[in-house]
Amino acid sequence: MLPLSRLAPRRSDHWVFGHQGDVFAGNAKYLFLWVSIHRPDLRVVWLSDREDTLYTIRQAGLSAFRRWSPQGVAAALRSKVFVYCHGVEDTNLHLSGGAYLFNLWHGVGLKATMLGDKGGIVSRAQKHDRNPVMRLFFLEYLTWPDAVVTTSPFMGAHFAHQFELPEVRCPQLGYPRLDVHADDALREVSEAIDRRQGFAFNPGGHAEVYIYMPTFRDTGRPFVEQALPDLNRLSNALRARNALLYVKLHRRTSSIALDGYENIERWPDEVDFYTYLDRFSILITDYSSILYDYLFTKPSGIILYTFDYDQYVKDDRALLYSFDENTAGLRVSDFDRFCAVLEAGEALVEPAGAAEVRRKFWGGCVAPVSPNVVAYVEAALASGGQGSDPNGGGVEAR
Repeated sequence: MLPLSRLAPRRSDHWVFGHQGDVFAGNAKYLFLWVSIHRPDLRVVWLSDREDTLYTIRQAGLSAFRRWSPQGVAAALRSKVFVYCHGVEDTNLHLSGGAYLFNLWHGVGLKATMLGDKGGIVSRAQKHDRNPVMRLFFLEYLTWPDAVVTTSPFMGAHFAHQFELPEVRCPQLGYPRLDVHADDALREVSEAIDRRQGFAFNPGGHAEVYIYMPTFRDTGRPFVEQALPDLNRLSNALRARNALLYVKLHRRTSSIALDGYENIERWPDEVDFYTYLDRFSILITDYSSILYDYLFTKPSGIILYTFDYDQYVKDDRALLYSFDENTAGLRVSDFDRFCAVLEAGEALVEPAGAAEVRRKFWGGCVAPVSPNVVAYVEAALASGGQGSDPNGGGVEAR
């Protein structure tokens, strides 16, 4: 089906979008919304097989269809541009032949990924690249984008290496998910979507609002109870500052019960936190790329809670660059110190090196970046970008 889809008469002003897990989130979501607001000349459609995702988008007056519905198939075959944040299967892999595959990716940072993660599924799938039968089973890991968006010279070189792509195909455009902090119309639409789902930010009117966002542990080991062993004590530390703590866990991370605490809440899975990133007083994270997104929006209020650093780098994921040299924030390695830091408000100041880290990971990016992102794609199409090869690779071979 993929080779046959190359015969479809595609239009450069028709784009389809999607996201991993069929949710409405990430860079793809915010570029989709920006285009819907500011570029009505482009026809954009979101593809998903989750009914709640389709309902959310349609309630906002936007187009969304099931991947294999007649409307979804028509949109995929008509569109010249496929926009996603992980792999083209987020849209419709099997109908992507001849389309321009544009990967917005989902974070900057220090970790190995894609072909650079030698133990990961993408790297392991490469052995099937020349086997026509096995290739069908691993096609989603063997179909490469025409471009991967990056954010700075440092990150451009990083992702070129991780994807094994020429740096020219890793343009330093920045991430649309951060445009919400520089575009009032985009923020208004984003917040309206969340309100329709019943979400209100800091409904209790707390003086300070924190969010804890630890990264996923690749081994799948439970760690949250190790990170937060005494919720009563944590709640008391928060109460001393009239502070609310949201806990946002990776969807595959084992959770803990947070019921019964008026100042500790779980961040709703269906609500994208990027709309509110600049409203948090403190970000609490560890090895997650959310650190760099937060630094893009504001320089102060960062706790690096690295209670399991040695175990993480040994068992979970390789860090390709020095953690100390490429992060900024108040480093905390045990729960006692963590509670004391919160109660004293020690992390509310700008940490040393914040500006330097921001420059390294964001280069000259200035929000909103979506106009430049759209212009880049349109220029690529105008210059003859023909889209993906059904036998693998993009406009050029890897």
